Amino acid sequence: MTRFTRIALVNPPNVEQGGYTPSPLGLLYLAAYLRRDKKLKIKVIDAARLGEKEMKNVFKEFRPDLVGISSLTPGRYEALKVAAYTKKLYPHCKTVLGGIHPTIMWGQVMTYYPQVDYIVRGEGEETLWELVQGKDLTKIKGLVWRKNKKVINNSDRVLIKDLNKIPFPAWDMIDPHIYPPLGKIKVNDIDLTKETRYTIIFSRGCMGCCTFCSSWKVWKGYRYRTGKNVADEVEMLVKNYHAKHIAFYDDTLTGNREEIISFCKEIVKRKLKVAFHGTTRVDKVDKELLLWMKKAGFYEIAYGIESGSPAMLIKINKRTDLQKIFTAAKLTKQAKIRFFALMMYGLPTETKQERAMSDRLVAKLNPDGIGTVGEVWIFPGTALYERAKNAGLLDDNFWLGKKPYYVYRGGIGGDKFNRLLQLKDLLTFSVRSTFLQQTTEDFFARIDHLKTKVNKSFKTLIN
Repeated sequence: MTRFTRIALVNPPNVEQGGYTPSPLGLLYLAAYLRRDKKLKIKVIDAARLGEKEMKNVFKEFRPDLVGISSLTPGRYEALKVAAYTKKLYPHCKTVLGGIHPTIMWGQVMTYYPQVDYIVRGEGEETLWELVQGKDLTKIKGLVWRKNKKVINNSDRVLIKDLNKIPFPAWDMIDPHIYPPLGKIKVNDIDLTKETRYTIIFSRGCMGCCTFCSSWKVWKGYRYRTGKNVADEVEMLVKNYHAKHIAFYDDTLTGNREEIISFCKEIVKRKLKVAFHGTTRVDKVDKELLLWMKKAGFYEIAYGIESGSPAMLIKINKRTDLQKIFTAAKLTKQAKIRFFALMMYGLPTETKQERAMSDRLVAKLNPDGIGTVGEVWIFPGTALYERAKNAGLLDDNFWLGKKPYYVYRGGIGGDKFNRLLQLKDLLTFSVRSTFLQQTTEDFFARIDHLKTKVNKSFKTLIN
């Protein structure tokens, strides 16, 4: 017997990523999986784009009996606010959280936040389906729930082996054109400044095991779709929504060389004119692969470079080296694909010399773009988080607060604390979303500029 019949799937408000709001691909997958049951009424609400007011209006009109909420660590507070609002509006409506934060911190979430009734850990399609369909709660793998106020964490669910069997995301449940373009150039006669950027995934999981990332812990391996299956989805997006700009959100897009080449050949054969962006590892590309990617329409590939220090690459368990980085850069440019370098600065124990090595590496690579936040953010579920806890920098109670993540400013491996940056973090967080935010940011930007000028002048005097 079906337990729920009116399901709202919500991406919370105020969870933009660097000022950009991508489409809620995970929720669209869940919606597509659920609507195999034609009796269900399903709503996908992207409050990150539509706003909190519109979300509340839809709630009142739709009257859901189950609200599923996506929660990344930076947006966990907003997700909990949605759950609390749901309970206030409809006390008997159940709430379920999914996403990386509740997957890792399920015990804390269920202990401290009574507005959350269930948590779906990890891959969500089958677990949410069984919850909605009314399966005995004790037998739903991957589910966290309560029994007589006691938190019950069911055993892990075996991940879906054949990703081809999962229905394509339910794009028809949202308006794709509410998402802004993301790009500053024109490629393949496609103006990226004007075209909506659609999202897609070829795989789930990552082939790396970096100390600053938890993807490997959540996905537990690497699974991929066939090239034909992904090409079918691209063709659907092109024909139904006139998609011209598509970004792969994989951690390691080219993890299976044969299937990526198969995908590219399908795109060429079907004469689909699309500009593709992807992210992968430097040790997972070669000349033939990149040439096929160029033919299919890939205009840019982002690579996780992280550091120019061989010792640091070992410390963060990157499993690459400088030679592989240079080779990937050379081959990508030869294929006439833009080379985008993802860098990390301020890693624990990073010396001035190692930072200089990173700067020299970037100069030699001469990438078409660089992606970095300029600091290290620490998240639960990572090896770096465990080091930070062992160093006494924070504990699990940190995630009960409102700060989106912990910014590393020293304290591991003999690193001295940077008190100025700690003060900056405190002040900018305190005045966020107020009229003082821009003034505070400008103030510290001027300090950084002045510091840079002083350092340059000092070096000039020495020389």
